[in-house]
Amino acid sequence: MSSQSSKEARLERERLIIFKHKFNNRITIAKFGKQALDAGDYGTAIQRFVEYMEIMAEYKKTKDFFSLKVSQFDSKSELTEMLMMSHIYFEMARVYDAVPKFQEESKRCLDQFVAFSTNQPYQVVNSELIRKHMKKSAFKKPEVFLNAHRQIYVQSKKCYVVTFCYGNDHQMTQEYRLFKDWLLDYPLGQELVRIYYKYSSVMVSNWEKRPAMHLVSKILVRPLLVLFSKTILPFILPKC
Repeated sequence: MSSQSSKEARLERERLIIFKHKFNNRITIAKFGKQALDAGDYGTAIQRFVEYMEIMAEYKKTKDFFSLKVSQFDSKSELTEMLMMSHIYFEMARVYDAVPKFQEESKRCLDQFVAFSTNQPYQVVNSELIRKHMKKSAFKKPEVFLNAHRQIYVQSKKCYVVTFCYGNDHQMTQEYRLFKDWLLDYPLGQELVRIYYKYSSVMVSNWEKRPAMHLVSKILVRPLLVLFSKTILPFILPKC
């Protein structure tokens, strides 16, 4: 092995050691960013968030953190990381939005927030996150955040079990969507919806592969949905 090759191999080993250390400390870096954000130190918050995102970009071998894609992550083992990333993208978008020269960065972070939110078990939670900030925050570009909310909200409208039983456009499906919207106005309701999306999406995916489950839905699940619709929903939906 030549001296040049030996030097390159040594540098690569050192790079990997340094990166491993950074990767193992990425959660701490993200926490420091959140602490700085809560303290109003937005410059430090952005530095820490960017540092965390750059680590993830290097880990997934992308050119930058705007190039990260959901498809690069395991939806089971890395779901918590994806949720944290989506929230960091959102916080970065909020901070960048306050500075006119960083409007483009704000939009790109928001696009990533949408990408890492839609079709995920936590998409309803993220839809509610952006809705609440739209209520209490004065964004420089509110239309951009409104559009992001609409994109996530449209994706989060699916009611898996009811849609499986009745289809996407049935009146019963529409009623349960209104029920879901009612739940989202309350913290406990948001948690119930999150749990529902987490498990029902997987459950219905398995049901669709089993013809017998279509029969079960007609005999057992549909009557239960009708019963709830006739006895409980009338007391709730008029208040929505």
